Amino acid sequence: MSEPDTDTDARRGRGSEIIFAVITILAALVFALVVIPNGVTRPASVKHLPLSPVFLPYVLTIGVGIFALIHLLEAIFAAHIPGEDDASLGTHPRWKSRVLMLVGLLALYLLMPGRLGMPLTAIIVTIALMAIGGERRPLILLGVGIAVPVLVYLFFAHVAQVPLPMGLFVDRM
Repeated sequence: MSEPDTDTDARRGRGSEIIFAVITILAALVFALVVIPNGVTRPASVKHLPLSPVFLPYVLTIGVGIFALIHLLEAIFAAHIPGEDDASLGTHPRWKSRVLMLVGLLALYLLMPGRLGMPLTAIIVTIALMAIGGERRPLILLGVGIAVPVLVYLFFAHVAQVPLPMGLFVDRM
């Protein structure tokens, strides 16, 4: 007797996954075809697209569109039934404290770049996010937590020529 309920739940879950993916693809198309061309100014003096202010929005929009397309294909063709996975999903026992820590980190990331500088703030937030996510290996925490923000800083500061707040390091850079 529970078989039809399970099938109905699975179809409903699969249908909502398909609707979510289609809406996300449509939103990506609207951003790529309407919002970015009309909302982001591209200076005529910039000849190369990677140096243009429209480059990052297009990259993010294309990425969202690709992930939505993958999600759509998985919802249509995957062997598993999304409704079956719902029973195994549970919340982490400390999810409330983790959400509060995340809000605190986002506030730190918003408020501290002017004082600490963007690279140091990004390093602290990246290490804390990885620790909250469960990473406990010190080499991974420090290696990834320092390397990724420094590489992102180098790209934006030196390749894309985006001025970033340096905070404590303003005289040293």
